[in-house]
Amino acid sequence: MLMKDKDILSSEKPSTDEKREIKPKKPRISKEDMRTAWGDAFDYYLRGITEKYLNFHGRASRLEFWGFMVASGIVFFPLYGLSIYVDMPMLVYYYYLATLIPTIGVMVRRFHDINKKASIYLLSGVIIGLSSLFIGIYSIILLLLWGAMIVKLLLIETDISEGLFGAANESDEIYGESNILIIRKFMVLSIVSLFVILGISITNFDDWKRQTTNKATIDNILEMVVVQGEANSLDVNQIKEAQGQVMSILKTLDGKAVLEEDMIKIVNDVIKSYNQSKLPNSDIQEAN
Repeated sequence: MLMKDKDILSSEKPSTDEKREIKPKKPRISKEDMRTAWGDAFDYYLRGITEKYLNFHGRASRLEFWGFMVASGIVFFPLYGLSIYVDMPMLVYYYYLATLIPTIGVMVRRFHDINKKASIYLLSGVIIGLSSLFIGIYSIILLLLWGAMIVKLLLIETDISEGLFGAANESDEIYGESNILIIRKFMVLSIVSLFVILGISITNFDDWKRQTTNKATIDNILEMVVVQGEANSLDVNQIKEAQGQVMSILKTLDGKAVLEEDMIKIVNDVIKSYNQSKLPNSDIQEAN
């Protein structure tokens, strides 16, 4: 009897294949839902920068907020390419400056959607950001922690109670099981885009700073040629030629740093060559 019970128990154990079938499948976003969600994202973005440009009232669902943000991040790249093509490097940043207000607006409405006052969180971020200019690394760490907290808050689903900001938003769960997966995908792409944009902007800032510094240095050198040329009674054409010679010498240095005294020597040597060219041959020999 015991053996029979044992046999019955052993025969009822599920096979390996059955165990695999029982294991729940990982939820995935359907292609149709994803295509529709991308369309919605750009629709949220276009409405955000047009009819809702100055709208700081009401609510914004998770889909509206993260759809707006992911579309905004994607728009940067073709605009950045256009700004390089037309040689207007600041074009894309002027555009983003123009869309800053609706970006803040959709964030405010998202806080309203979870019944939070946006001013408390946004002002704290501004204060930490400004303090990082003076305190440095510790404020930057605080800013990153603040950013993580804000992202977590912005992922909270709609508060269904009336609260302080009107009726609950009904457009937050329109994709069923795919909904939260789409929101998370938009969130990840938005954050990745943000870091890429920051990286490009920091690199560009360094390049612009270097170019501005180089231009200021070159202007000082050319001004030095003018002063020395006038002091040595060179005419306008000779001064321009001397400036050309100095610039040619700078190009041969291939951007290497030059000490101020060396630069003064280069300018003086060029001016001296023009002075000697004005002297008769006998005077040139004596000068040498």
